[in-house]
Amino acid sequence: MARRKTEVRFHAAVDLSVIHAAFVVATGGPCGDAKTEAALVGPTTEINTRLISASVDVRGFWSALFAAVAAKQAARDACEPALLAAGCSELQVDQTAPAIASRLDECRIAFAKRFPKLREQLQLRSGPLKDRWQTYGPGLLIQTAGQIWAAAPPDDWWPPRIDVLLVQPMRGGDGGFDSSEGRVWMEAMLTDADPQVSELFRLAYWITRVAVGRHLSATLGVPSEPSAPEDFGSGTHRVSSLPWDLGCVPVVLAAGHELEILRTDKLPIADAIRLWRLGDPAVGQVVDQWWQQWGDSKAPTPVALKALDRMLEPLRRAGEAAGGAARRGSANTTEHPRR
Repeated sequence: MARRKTEVRFHAAVDLSVIHAAFVVATGGPCGDAKTEAALVGPTTEINTRLISASVDVRGFWSALFAAVAAKQAARDACEPALLAAGCSELQVDQTAPAIASRLDECRIAFAKRFPKLREQLQLRSGPLKDRWQTYGPGLLIQTAGQIWAAAPPDDWWPPRIDVLLVQPMRGGDGGFDSSEGRVWMEAMLTDADPQVSELFRLAYWITRVAVGRHLSATLGVPSEPSAPEDFGSGTHRVSSLPWDLGCVPVVLAAGHELEILRTDKLPIADAIRLWRLGDPAVGQVVDQWWQQWGDSKAPTPVALKALDRMLEPLRRAGEAAGGAARRGSANTTEHPRR
């Protein structure tokens, strides 16, 4: 079994906290901080209005901006490339970028008023997770790799280092990853939202997704047009036809159970999928059933994931049918949707 230790480095991500909060408010995500939401709704609405008028993909812009700031680029400097990445024409970008940069400055100022000592707060918040990771993290990764690779993972499965960017919580727990850069971001939670689904497992899950993304890029090649790596964790630089995102959940939890970090008779698979914003209860139930059938099968992981993909197919078809009905219904009504 590969035992090369991965260096996990924790960082207080102040600038990224601003963009994360603005992203949540701008894209209508559930926000647990009403005061911050109220402070940011004005400038983010103006930004979205600008984006729409310039025919720019709103969510694509915020994802590209998030990725650039995660890479330590200033938000103001990242505006123009983020706009171009989201479809803004070169003729419009010179006028649009400065206007959006000014609104982002307003977001930064408003956020600083809400959290004047954010760096110190994030460093304090990182303490519990960092301590638990130093105690249990290396063993959890070893056990997780063994689950995926039937106790014989390649020596280079885990990256030599992972940067964990900790941001101010806005959603009661959230995270994402960028496999090509060995980078993970997480909301810095002081306590676990669910005692059975520790933030330790969330971190192990995102690091596992980095390893999977690196492996897929090495074996399948890097796509010519990689997707933005944030988007609340659903994006990476390698999109696979297999449901690695869902399959990795029980793998990490089972590794924790083997190490007696997770002490429960039944793995909280559906709860983790809900808390980590990976799917609804129906998806969680399917993944739970899949793991009961395949968790002890010793089948190669791709084979097991193909079975999971088949089990998820009815939910995908139902979702597509519901989406089509919703679109047809909206075409036959004069009522405007709520913004």
